Amino acid sequence: MKRAGKECAPNYFFMCCSPAEEEFYLKGIEDVIGRVPMFGGSAADDTVEGKWHIICDDKVFTDGCAICFFYTDSYMKNLYDGAYTETKKAGVITKINGVRTLAEIDNVPAVEKYAEWTGKKIEDLMGNKLLTETIFNPLGVKDPIGSITAIRHPMFANEDLSMNIGANLSENTAVVLMEGTVESLIEANPKTIQKLNSLMEEEAQSYLLVHCGGRRLGIALKGEEDKIYPAVKAVMGNKEFLMVFTFGEYGSSDHSANTVGGLSLSYTGFGN
Repeated sequence: MKRAGKECAPNYFFMCCSPAEEEFYLKGIEDVIGRVPMFGGSAADDTVEGKWHIICDDKVFTDGCAICFFYTDSYMKNLYDGAYTETKKAGVITKINGVRTLAEIDNVPAVEKYAEWTGKKIEDLMGNKLLTETIFNPLGVKDPIGSITAIRHPMFANEDLSMNIGANLSENTAVVLMEGTVESLIEANPKTIQKLNSLMEEEAQSYLLVHCGGRRLGIALKGEEDKIYPAVKAVMGNKEFLMVFTFGEYGSSDHSANTVGGLSLSYTGFGN
């Protein structure tokens, strides 16, 4: 705010931070500026080894947060969506360890419950195999009024059949099994852009498209990664855009709070 010469909150803000503490950075920012719409995504690498970097001005670091405030008369709009379908399979989170380890669903070890829901074998879900096995069937948590279902990506199965999750959890809340296909994940790109365009008060001139890297991995493992770009261009034409692939995605929906999740799309349009 000082650098912008302002003493008021921005119209929007962008955030990029290291994985594992996104919600805490968001809370700290909102403590100062209030609930301002945000967008962005977490730094990532190709192998989940902590080789990511964040660039802010003249600094490059692996652990921390970079933010950008938008003070503008131009119209901006963010659309945040997991673009998965809810199944009828849901349960109550009865135990978590820390804030991101899902230990039990309905008092059953989380990996055991997930295997029951999906028909997968527990041995096929253990360790880091869980990350790829859950891309098309992640978990979801709904906000209190149901305007957004934030995706929770199971990333690692522990020996006690708990699972490490890519975003924060809360006990005594519901978790829903979600579903998608490689076709639906690809088609979500143009559909989300079209929905964003319909929400814009003026025609978008450019875009920042934040797309989950795990989502991209699932598409790539099916040999369909080269379909992402044509699907975007088909609805965008010659307008300029940047697409980044992140570990966590941030955004909001109408009447929802700013949200952190995984395997999601956070698409922002910029007017004149």
